[in-house]
Amino acid sequence: MAISIPDTLTTDNSEKYILSIRLCPGGLSFSGYIPSDGGRFFYREVEFDRSNSYVSSLKDFFFENDFLSWVYKRIHVIYVSSQYTLVPKAFFQEKDRREYLSFNFSAPEETCLNNTLKTENAEVVFGLDKEVYEFCSRSLLNPDFTHHITSFLSLWEKRSRMNPSRQMCVFLHDKMMDIACYSQGSLLFVNSFETDTEDEILYYILSAWRGTDMDQVADMLYIAGNPVLRNRIMEALKTYLQHVSVMEIPSEAYLLGGDIGQVPMDLISLLICEL
Repeated sequence: MAISIPDTLTTDNSEKYILSIRLCPGGLSFSGYIPSDGGRFFYREVEFDRSNSYVSSLKDFFFENDFLSWVYKRIHVIYVSSQYTLVPKAFFQEKDRREYLSFNFSAPEETCLNNTLKTENAEVVFGLDKEVYEFCSRSLLNPDFTHHITSFLSLWEKRSRMNPSRQMCVFLHDKMMDIACYSQGSLLFVNSFETDTEDEILYYILSAWRGTDMDQVADMLYIAGNPVLRNRIMEALKTYLQHVSVMEIPSEAYLLGGDIGQVPMDLISLLICEL
């Protein structure tokens, strides 16, 4: 499955680009940009054949697209999954990463990594498929592996400081959702849930709202994700909550140029952290 890339990305200038590859169930997306040139941003999505194993589809994709083997300024690999936990920095030991995940997941992945959440003084510990990790590590030059929740939390922690009310941020994926609640920069709650129905989405949102004692009249709920699903969920929530809004793309993201509106919010968050 060969994918077209912009004519502006060549072997002669690839070292100026930051490349991000977002691995998610059912496929991947990737983007690239030159930090000093917003007009060079591009974004592509690829859906895998679900009858094949994920790692087989990933290998086929890499082998059919030579540009992935070029030299880049930086390469991010974003891993989208619900298998993660936050560990306070004071208790974190790198050797115990799989043990931390075992507290919350009966079958943690063999490969366990961590990202630092500086503002929370905590580590995001996450598991990822061993074959996927080893293949990406071999095929890419010094990739930086990041869990999707890391950049999402980093950005919205900053946004919540500027608002006196409590905020819930919801990010809808394909059959998964993230929920994070804040009070003026303080993280109150974060979790991700696998979902099959809209009723499940509503249940998890309202349960988290009630569990964090958020106010139905004064506090805010922001939702990002597929526009059709997002709008249906928003309409249903307005029966219970007064302030329900679309999670707007931060204005800084438009400095990248291109069609930023189709980019997933966790990737937007990662890109903004680098601007």
